[in-house]
Amino acid sequence: MNKLLTLVTILTGAFFSYGMSSPNESSVQDESQQISTKHDQVYIKPHAGIELNYNRPKTLQAGETFELELNFKTRVQADSLRVNIKHENGLQLGISQLDYQFVVSKNTNNKIVVPVTALQDGRYFIDIKALLMINGKAQARTFSIPVTVGNPLKLKPATNSGYKPVPSQGVISMPATETTE
Repeated sequence: MNKLLTLVTILTGAFFSYGMSSPNESSVQDESQQISTKHDQVYIKPHAGIELNYNRPKTLQAGETFELELNFKTRVQADSLRVNIKHENGLQLGISQLDYQFVVSKNTNNKIVVPVTALQDGRYFIDIKALLMINGKAQARTFSIPVTVGNPLKLKPATNSGYKPVPSQGVISMPATETTE
């Protein structure tokens, strides 16, 4: 039993001292070769090589008209550029054509001028979908241009959270009351 205990103690000491010894030079990597994987991997969502620059006033008054100049720049060689423009009900666009198509090459600029009339106070958006055709494959990018009509501080915030009670569900919506004592 003593021989067994002595043998276990010697082996444990040998393993412990081997683990505590300094590593040889071949097993140590140079710090310049070590790579941190925690923050080095960055994912960038791919999108079409289209840039949009536009001009618009900060705020408008109801009934006021301005010219929205849309400048599309393609960063890649492409067959064509298709542009679709949509708007919300509080705005009126002074164009009958909402779809455009351009023949493009790398770093070309294409301009669309859109007269916009503000019909009533509110916050509205002009949505633009740009589609590049490259070797028969489509790459799309969407843009949304905010347009504020009237005083933005006087615009009513949304009071309803979007919940609409349905009587058949048996759920009763009740306002919360907070009391402090």
